[in-house]
Amino acid sequence: MRANARIFVVGLALAAGIAPAAADDELLKTQPFPEKQVPAQPPPPLSQKRETPPPAAPVPRTAEQGDPGMMGLPWPKSPEEASKTLSNLYAFLATTDDHRLGGEIGASIERLWRLSGGDTVNLLIDRAELFSSKNENDKALPLLDAAVDLAPDYAEAWSHRAYIEYRLNNYPAALGDLRRALALDPNHFRALDGMAKILTQMGEKKAALEAYDQLLKIHPNIEGAETARDELKKAVEGQGI
Repeated sequence: MRANARIFVVGLALAAGIAPAAADDELLKTQPFPEKQVPAQPPPPLSQKRETPPPAAPVPRTAEQGDPGMMGLPWPKSPEEASKTLSNLYAFLATTDDHRLGGEIGASIERLWRLSGGDTVNLLIDRAELFSSKNENDKALPLLDAAVDLAPDYAEAWSHRAYIEYRLNNYPAALGDLRRALALDPNHFRALDGMAKILTQMGEKKAALEAYDQLLKIHPNIEGAETARDELKKAVEGQGI
């Protein structure tokens, strides 16, 4: 019964009649979690990347020549090449002390994450993000339920569903999905960022501090993480933990 419902949801999403368009890569990034959750209306403050609805078109699989975030590496043409490219970019990301370059590398990594999802699952994610941008999270959730059912080994699907669970104030479910994402990709810095923020809001300061420490090892230039980590560290040390 549940499988039939998922298939129905997928059919609705694919039948939406969205014509393929040239996607804006900046809008294909995994969505960062906002610092604070605001109940009901208005929706929680979003990052500048979340203010514009994501495009519905699949990620273009073309070369990213000239993209500074690729560090001179060619756009991968196969899953094997994508895995190797990601490994190299994670190494660059962890060692650069240039804040701007770190952001560009992180953006390239987020585009590469999308390659393993497949067009159907990425379309479901994009449709869910469109609903989320309108604060219609109850409509977004079934699409992401279908996405994780179709691609249980795709970290992005779990990460995106975690964000919707978070916006619906279901923190335990969001944390569970983030842990699934990190089990699939321990370097998924968006999942770690979300986990750290949720744990902070739940008052789990020591666990949140550990998440921030891990996050900053992977992406030392991610926006706001160092400040949040330092504040948590003072709070935790003040508690004598």
